[in-house]
Amino acid sequence: MIALPSIAFGGFSGSAKGVTARQVGGRSILSVKCWPTGAATGAQLIRRASLKKISKSWKELTSDQMRDWDRLAETATGQSVFGQAAQLSGMNLYVRLNANRAMAGEPLMTNAPLHTVAVPNVEYEQVVVTPELMVIGGIKHQPDPFKLVVKMSSSQSAGISNGWSKTVIITPGMEDDWGEADVTRLYLKTIGVEPVPGEKVFVQAYWLDTSTGFAGIEARDTVVVTGESPYQRRVKATMDNLDPNEESHVSSLDVDFSTGVPVAEFNAMCLGHSNVASSEVYLDRQLPADVIGTGICLGRGNGADGKIIPQSYLVYIRNYSSGAEMTFAHRGGYYVKPTECFGSGIIY
Repeated sequence: MIALPSIAFGGFSGSAKGVTARQVGGRSILSVKCWPTGAATGAQLIRRASLKKISKSWKELTSDQMRDWDRLAETATGQSVFGQAAQLSGMNLYVRLNANRAMAGEPLMTNAPLHTVAVPNVEYEQVVVTPELMVIGGIKHQPDPFKLVVKMSSSQSAGISNGWSKTVIITPGMEDDWGEADVTRLYLKTIGVEPVPGEKVFVQAYWLDTSTGFAGIEARDTVVVTGESPYQRRVKATMDNLDPNEESHVSSLDVDFSTGVPVAEFNAMCLGHSNVASSEVYLDRQLPADVIGTGICLGRGNGADGKIIPQSYLVYIRNYSSGAEMTFAHRGGYYVKPTECFGSGIIY
């Protein structure tokens, strides 16, 4: 939106075609309506629909609830206009915070938060962008309810110095994975094309407090796309990595291998098979040599009487011709199916 000072329309408010005049703090402001210049992404369409729904819900609040939102708005400020902080109304703040919460999948908040919240800044070490990898690394983790919102642009000419208007939301709220935010799949799904080596990608990120809808200060970075990068992704094994041509005996799988040390974080729901006290998992790709070996983790399952039965498991990890196999082998406690295998273990 372009805001211009009005001289001809002093004291006037209203709309005429694409121009709206309004009074703000004793000043007359002309606003020229902006029209979309390209196709909206799915996330943008959802956000627009939620804004309309949230705006209508304001009228359903009680007078006390509206008054609480007005009081909170007195301590908050909006985007500056001509170097002065713009005043927010209670409705403006209600819509803004609830739109942020809706974006992160949180329900409508009718009662105003008790006070404004100090949201931390995003701290990270590097941003890597190649045609096959888009990741923010070395993130200083923030606990729940903070979620990381990432906005990125498609690759732009290296000569463009200001491409922030071209960024779109890649993820409306994610948790960093041990200091890493790998948005490769989300980027390709949202943007639709790979970034081009030698061109530039604009990146914006901020923490969102999903409990209140308050957002932190936005961190901005520009990255020149490289053909490849020495950055090493965290090695993981999830349900997305299962070999579709083999039968795996798990209903959930999330194994995270530490970088540089022989430790893995296991989390799997093992279903067992036949009369063997173990569950096999087949992956569609081989694992690096430094994570091949044997690990150990705990297990828990429900007995016939409903009580939790503790167990222990060895996890055998090996590569074969076209992928990798992980065997969760029962070693201690009474064996029941299904069993949740979990915990950190050393690989030897």
